[in-house]
Amino acid sequence: MKSIINQGPIIAEAYDANTETAHIYYNTVKTWVGKQAESIKELDEKAQSYGNEALAFRTMLKFLESEKVISSLNEEVTLTLINPVYKETGRMQRREEHPHGENALRTKIDTLQYFTSINPLFKGRIFVVDDGCPDSSGKMAENIMSEYPGTPHKVFFLANAIDENDADLPIGITHKSGSNRSVKGGAALFGMRKALQTPTNGMHIIVDNDADLSIHPMQLGLLVEDIVNGNTKAVAGSRRENDSVSLIGGSRDLRGNLFIRIWQHFLPQLAENITDTNRAFKAFESTALETILPAIKIYTFPYQIELLQACISMNIPLIKKGIAYLDSEAASTQSGDNITETYLNQINQIIDIAKRYNTIPVTDPLMKYLSSISEEEWRSIETNPPKNILDLL
Repeated sequence: MKSIINQGPIIAEAYDANTETAHIYYNTVKTWVGKQAESIKELDEKAQSYGNEALAFRTMLKFLESEKVISSLNEEVTLTLINPVYKETGRMQRREEHPHGENALRTKIDTLQYFTSINPLFKGRIFVVDDGCPDSSGKMAENIMSEYPGTPHKVFFLANAIDENDADLPIGITHKSGSNRSVKGGAALFGMRKALQTPTNGMHIIVDNDADLSIHPMQLGLLVEDIVNGNTKAVAGSRRENDSVSLIGGSRDLRGNLFIRIWQHFLPQLAENITDTNRAFKAFESTALETILPAIKIYTFPYQIELLQACISMNIPLIKKGIAYLDSEAASTQSGDNITETYLNQINQIIDIAKRYNTIPVTDPLMKYLSSISEEEWRSIETNPPKNILDLL
């Protein structure tokens, strides 16, 4: 095992798992695994002892496990990938075209086509939703999709849909300047509604997904497996399981850890089931999504959390699945000056979810405290929380 691990490319960001070198390494790992007596799970358990040395190897094991799921499907499955885009022109470009280019959209389309080539029972499509992007991400997506004529992939523009009062819009959603604006969530929910209205063959699975390659689409089979087998109706990909593979940027991890503790406090029933909520790699069987969508009122980032809380509150079977997550922090549209939704705003949205789903008493001291502080006060504590906050968690 040490030898095959040492052959892996160095992975410092999501792009590194999508290079020609990484593709060659995947085929090398695939051939090697085929000669082993152990299962992929057993091999991964052994590889965990190598720490970050095995980052590339363990990522390829996730890809291979997913591919095996797709190749073994014995019934028709249609998967719709929902991709909201806002200032994503960089990551849609190739690396030679942009310093942070990931060729993300082409990679997703190519991956869906590859899955169909290994099993024609699988059909995949991607719905991109432009979330009022000032950089014309949606137009770039249309240009890229024109390279794939005759395919079912689509681009929607949320701003146009609002102007036209599209019937599939989330209730009350407004343009970016409005109080009920979309910050990713509204675009994602609109895309989901469009997916539910578009005819499909066989079982229909809808996947909430980010526009980058932090979670490579080669892992989609990991979300499909338990839904197709009838074990669940919804799956949340998780970066925080024993078998997860994670490369998370330092500053995001610090803020993220406090945010996790806060949402777990406000949504304790969800916390008992799900470890990682705030990453878009979640799959829903279509009838389950139809059940929960009318309840979703959050149109900013925590829409992901509300989708999961709605599953818990409406008794929709929900499980978590360890995934490989490789950060794209340098290209993030939500870091530094690019942040469009602060952590405090998101916490206030979590408080709204807690109140609407009655998950915790409204007299909760932490709820009262966080509802009253300013952005300036939050910034002073988010990476170094004082004892009075920690005592309330």
